[in-house]
Amino acid sequence: MWAAAVGTDRRVLRSRAAFVLLATTIFLLAVGVGDSRSAPPAYPPPPSLASSTELSQGWALRSASTVTDGGATISRVGYGTAGWSPISLPSTVLAGLVANNVYQDIYFGTNLQSVPDLTGQNWWYRGEFAAPASAPGQAYWLRFKGISYRAQIWLNGTQIDANAVGAMAVHEYNVTSLINPGAANALAILVTPPAHGCTDLSFCTVDWNPEAPDMNAGLWGKTLFDTTGPVALRDPYVKTVLPLPATNSADLTVYADAVNATNAPVTATISGTITKAGYPTISVSQSVTLNANERREIVFDTSAYPQLHVTAPALWWPYQFGSPELYHLAMSAVVGGTTSDTKSIDFGVRQFTDYRTTVNGTSFVGYKVNGRNIFIRGGGYMWDLLQRFDPKTAATTIQYVKDMGLNAIRFEGTVGYEDLYDLADKAGVMLMSGFACCSAWENDSRWTPEQEQVAHASLDSQLRNLRAHASPFLWAFGSDCPVSATHLAQYKAIATNLHWQDPTLDSVATWCNSNAGMKMDGPYMWEPPVLWWDTSRAGSAFGTNAEEGTESPPPLESLQKFIGPNDLWPIGSVWNYHAGKAHSVFDNIKQFTSGVDGRYGTTTGADDYSRKSELQNYETARSFFEAWNSHEYTQSFGVIFWMLNNAWPSVHWNLYDYYSKPGGGYFGTKKANEPVHIAYDYFTRNVYVVNSTLSARSNLSATATLYNVPDLAQKYTTQVSVNAPANASTQILTIPAVTGLSTTYFTRLQLRDAAGALVSNNVYWSSTTPDVLSGHATWYRTVVKSSANFTGLNSLASNRNLAATASRTVSRSSCDRKSQRGTAGTRCCRSTTRTTTSRSGRANRPRSPRRTRRVISADSHRSSACEATTCRRARFPSRSYCGRCCRCRQRWSALDLCAAFGVACAGGGSCSSSQRAASSSGSRPTARSRSPSFWAPRLVRDFFLPMCSKRSRRTP
Repeated sequence: MWAAAVGTDRRVLRSRAAFVLLATTIFLLAVGVGDSRSAPPAYPPPPSLASSTELSQGWALRSASTVTDGGATISRVGYGTAGWSPISLPSTVLAGLVANNVYQDIYFGTNLQSVPDLTGQNWWYRGEFAAPASAPGQAYWLRFKGISYRAQIWLNGTQIDANAVGAMAVHEYNVTSLINPGAANALAILVTPPAHGCTDLSFCTVDWNPEAPDMNAGLWGKTLFDTTGPVALRDPYVKTVLPLPATNSADLTVYADAVNATNAPVTATISGTITKAGYPTISVSQSVTLNANERREIVFDTSAYPQLHVTAPALWWPYQFGSPELYHLAMSAVVGGTTSDTKSIDFGVRQFTDYRTTVNGTSFVGYKVNGRNIFIRGGGYMWDLLQRFDPKTAATTIQYVKDMGLNAIRFEGTVGYEDLYDLADKAGVMLMSGFACCSAWENDSRWTPEQEQVAHASLDSQLRNLRAHASPFLWAFGSDCPVSATHLAQYKAIATNLHWQDPTLDSVATWCNSNAGMKMDGPYMWEPPVLWWDTSRAGSAFGTNAEEGTESPPPLESLQKFIGPNDLWPIGSVWNYHAGKAHSVFDNIKQFTSGVDGRYGTTTGADDYSRKSELQNYETARSFFEAWNSHEYTQSFGVIFWMLNNAWPSVHWNLYDYYSKPGGGYFGTKKANEPVHIAYDYFTRNVYVVNSTLSARSNLSATATLYNVPDLAQKYTTQVSVNAPANASTQILTIPAVTGLSTTYFTRLQLRDAAGALVSNNVYWSSTTPDVLSGHATWYRTVVKSSANFTGLNSLASNRNLAATASRTVSRSSCDRKSQRGTAGTRCCRSTTRTTTSRSGRANRPRSPRRTRRVISADSHRSSACEATTCRRARFPSRSYCGRCCRCRQRWSALDLCAAFGVACAGGGSCSSSQRAASSSGSRPTARSRSPSFWAPRLVRDFFLPMCSKRSRRTP
């Protein structure tokens, strides 16, 4: 009986064991672990020899003209650096000298002119670092990710490179035989700067700002000290291919280079693991034997590793189309049971493709992402003149791009800032990169054999870097002009060998290459809004444009940071020094100023100029993007505004200034790029609705109304029903010629949904005297024959009837009578108000937010208590609380102007749909920069703010 029971128990145990074995086998097969080409089951990782350290601290800089010792001596541990300038890396020569106060406040006035030419001498960089103790099979590496332009490198008394050349090439060295394991080590780098005039294959600013006195010489990129075992891994990359137009699966191919650091053959197991929360883990592995000192590309593709065929992948989308989903790839090389090296990247499953369309007889390129048309709206990025990088500025760049409703950034020659690439990947912002124009990069007929090698090494390094990221959608081998056919073929061969999967262009200017696919016909100076809409004009909104823009004087508060009070007015040589490069056509701001004076009235001082120029900046940027957006996919396919930002304080070319202060151009761009937007065509008087989302909008109603100035008498109105298809522009009506209009008048466009909620609100100041362009145009401007007349705007502030009407309107609905308090705890309504007046008649600055109780005019001082909630400020609204205590309310207005001057709905209030739509275009700017800091014009102070569609406040 006992024996029978035992036999039964054994059978049961055998049965259970078989079941467990079967279940385990099924599980392992399901996750791919059972595949002989996949990674083994998880167990504690082997010991690792891999590490990477950025050598950023403990460096010193000195001119070689004052140092008599050579590199063999300077690179000895313990060499004295008394009299040298201590620096941290990365740092160019001038950045290091500025950090040590050798040159001070170089961006103020014309101080940069006092910095001598620093390119006529070599410069020593010296630093010490500790190396970890050696282990069996240990290898040591030095990697320089940015040296400009030429360098001789010594380590511990031995020269490891006599000519490391190329600012955009990565330089790497196996220094295992020279390192002091477990002890201090010393590096000495003798840097030779590039020449002025952009004759070397280095960084070049062409004509948009002065050349740095050192031409950005030095260790501008990261300097890395790595340890590995016998095999090192380099440049991992995942190529993703979708079965377009379907996106329900993806084929992944994993690439990485394996490098044998020894003088003998080595066998290693190369493994990769792809993970994403909520998705199956994918593991692949293969064994390779590398010859002595061999570098070999390792490939995992679907033919040998079917688990790399992914169903229902999480796609990376530009942020306006969806979520920028990222996967993580972790790779390792294991030799003899020890981890020799590891590398990891985050990548996106996405596919960019291009197509061609002929417009006005020229072939232009358009782009798709994951099979969907995407209209490129971007700005040209420029890093700091001294190439100083910091994470805060990078984060602000991405944040501002999204807040303005842009989706792309162009880097022209400013490549290699990896932190910005990473942020773009995570934020869903697309990147366009390529070499610079008007320099040695395009003058390849003059290249020396060395320069040809530098060009190839630079392209190889930059594509290896960019290909691992999700955000790049285009690489341009040339800017204005392509290189010769021979060099272009060599470029393309490099891209092919690196499995570059994104579109490329030979160049981006049809004037030099008729088949370029993009145009660069200008203008680069201010033009009235009508130019962008008149498609017979050079630079107007048709085709695909790689760059065009306008002068953009920053807000007065920023101007005062780099122009002294004696030079602030009248406009003179200091202003011009901060325009384009000296002796170029851009070394002044005359065309922009003539537009301000001719249209808004002759300016009387810096404050008056700033108020009017911010209106012109707003009007220009708004019409620029409205024209391009309204023609999308029929006549236009993408545009890059020149520029997004400035490399130094400048009065030319920006959507936000060097100090990260948004101005009129910023908010005009943000208005134009609303997700669903109603826009006015200055040339044909047509009205468009642009739906930039992937969801159609139906049962909308659009209203166009004209008002005289200054009495706001309504002269015309019309309303139409609108259906707005997804990702498309629709012409909905034409405003006829109307009689009886004042010389300056307002055009208000509104778009509402079926429930009456405001979707888009847009107010234009218009004139019966239009801007007229001449027939004379150059590559940088079209001559303005005559200007519109907006001087009627100046009468708004003194119109007492308008003030009283606005005051009564405010009093009816602006206060939250239940709480009687604003969002910051400030009293919302008071029984009386008081505004003190200076001798000049201008309101004094309030001493505190609680006492900021400005009203519209003297007539409204004694009106009802709620009128106090206007909470407005005539000067420097960024330093006050513009309507801090005011609540949101429904009322017609220029919401675009409210946004333009930093007005946001008070917390606790209910924002209108148009405000929600505007805010959905991106994250809000940082607290430091979210408020525009410029002088509020009378137009806004006395009309638009009190009439805002939602009673609103500015967030301090």
